[in-house]
Amino acid sequence: MIKNIGVIGAGSVGSVLISHLFPAYPDNFYLLATGSRAERMRKNGLSINDRTLKPAVYSDQSQNINLDLLIIAVKSYSLESVITDIRPLIQKETIILPLLNGIMATERLQSYFPDNRVLYGVMIRTDAHRTGHKVYYITPGEVQLGYAYNKPAEPEVTQVCDCLRAAGLNANIYEDMKRIQWRKWMLNTGGSQAAVEIGVECGYFEQVDEIVEIIRLCIDEIVELAKAEKVNITTEDRDDIIQFLLGYPAHKKMSMLQDVEAGRPIEIEEYAGTVIRLGEKHGIPTPANRLIYLSIEAKKKVSELKKHL
Repeated sequence: MIKNIGVIGAGSVGSVLISHLFPAYPDNFYLLATGSRAERMRKNGLSINDRTLKPAVYSDQSQNINLDLLIIAVKSYSLESVITDIRPLIQKETIILPLLNGIMATERLQSYFPDNRVLYGVMIRTDAHRTGHKVYYITPGEVQLGYAYNKPAEPEVTQVCDCLRAAGLNANIYEDMKRIQWRKWMLNTGGSQAAVEIGVECGYFEQVDEIVEIIRLCIDEIVELAKAEKVNITTEDRDDIIQFLLGYPAHKKMSMLQDVEAGRPIEIEEYAGTVIRLGEKHGIPTPANRLIYLSIEAKKKVSELKKHL
């Protein structure tokens, strides 16, 4: 039975979760944070859709809180530091649900916490975005979760899903979560990287054939990697993802472009970086993602150099 729930990460995805879970479980919900961040959260709370929420902050093991479920909703480049922070705060019984971009979070967490049950998780179709220290959203999206394969779903997976649904979240268990996770990875590796490379909102995708071709080339390399990794991904998934991107609202900005424009770090290592590394592992060429990776990294370094001129 899931009683005590924790969330670490109060960005766009984390805030959507917090805005549902805290009101639903006010006495059993905890925001995990340490150091100055914990103090700031205790003092100011969180601003979500212009509403201030002040959940209890769990920052020290002396608080003696036994978490049944921990949801990790940080950026992928913060995962290593987060692992250090949460290690003293969880027990072997804690179920861990990462909702990070990319395809490596579950394996990384399982290697650090071999005695815990670590699920696969994806958040899709949310329009949440951060402006300064405030988060706004209209569409909360869907949480997709489970072990790699869920036929049938294990009891703890069903418990997590039921817990999220009881808080008003759209949560669903999928039979093949590796496929689901790779599809989200394809979307971001194609759409987010093309948006950053060209510097445009999603409305330009359907107007400019060359942007669609960039997306297709990046995703095609993932389709080849999926064969080598024995993940059930085909060109039909590629075409489905591209059509999905073409249907995005014209004003929408991919999350990585939002991060670039706000001067925040980006998750290029989880997108093109992972494609390149898996390509090297299997001897599969990945020129499209390699070029995107080099271009985005070069622009970032040039921007840093210009700051010192």
